Amino acid sequence: MKVYGDYTQEELNRQYNQAALVPDFSDYIEQNRERSKSVRKDIPCKLDIPYGPSLDERLDIFPTKAHEAPILIYHHGGAWCRGNNKGSSYIAESCVSKGVNLVIPGFSLAPKVTLDEIVRQNHAAIVWSYHHAKDFGGNSNRIYVGGHSSGGHLAAMMLVTDWSGEYGLPENLIKGAVCLSGMYDLEPVRLSHRNEYLFLDERSANRNSPILYIPEYKLPIVIGYGDGEHDEFKRQSDSFAAAWEAAGHPMTKIIMKNQNHFEVEREWAKKDSPIMKRLWAMLGLDE
Repeated sequence: MKVYGDYTQEELNRQYNQAALVPDFSDYIEQNRERSKSVRKDIPCKLDIPYGPSLDERLDIFPTKAHEAPILIYHHGGAWCRGNNKGSSYIAESCVSKGVNLVIPGFSLAPKVTLDEIVRQNHAAIVWSYHHAKDFGGNSNRIYVGGHSSGGHLAAMMLVTDWSGEYGLPENLIKGAVCLSGMYDLEPVRLSHRNEYLFLDERSANRNSPILYIPEYKLPIVIGYGDGEHDEFKRQSDSFAAAWEAAGHPMTKIIMKNQNHFEVEREWAKKDSPIMKRLWAMLGLDE
């Protein structure tokens, strides 16, 4: 019996199970954590700054020395249910050296909170960053977002947010995004085993599907994934890229050769990777 597209329940569950293709994925995560610990020792940073009332609403800032430099807000992955912002500190190596302020929000995870609340907390981190940009040498008019996997989904949700209506901030608060290996239509996610902890219904899945809310004003985006990823993750990115481009927005799609889901994330730490070169160009730092 098909539950989504041509997938049976077992097949769909496998498409949203990274361990099916990368059984040693926990090794990647642990290596990222260790590298992040070293980066926090080597690069000046401001850790665990509150941006909201809950204990989980804390963010880390890796400021660059440049005055009024652009701000990249990085949303960490982990299937919305694991990991934290401390595991992504390692990407500061590329950003800070290039003259970019890096902000990495921490947030509550499922099933402790709903996906709606996870998105709300990430909204709050961006609002805080906008109002406090000058405190860490950032430019509130040069805010960009990025993320990988479920963090790619969250970055896309930030990109399609109605900042003027919901928060009274500039409509074009975010100037662009890099979304890697993300999920942008949550209907198949709702029908997969991931809903055992997300508890999405049709309305909440639609509400948190950025592909349904592409804004009218022009926003550049870089969408990427590895050729060693699940077919569903490739389809999700291809569909989002096509929809973004069809709406008339600048869009660059990059497919990384011979890379699995977890190798793709490490592109953020490579200053000269194709992904980061596109980000620098977007930020006007490609000289």
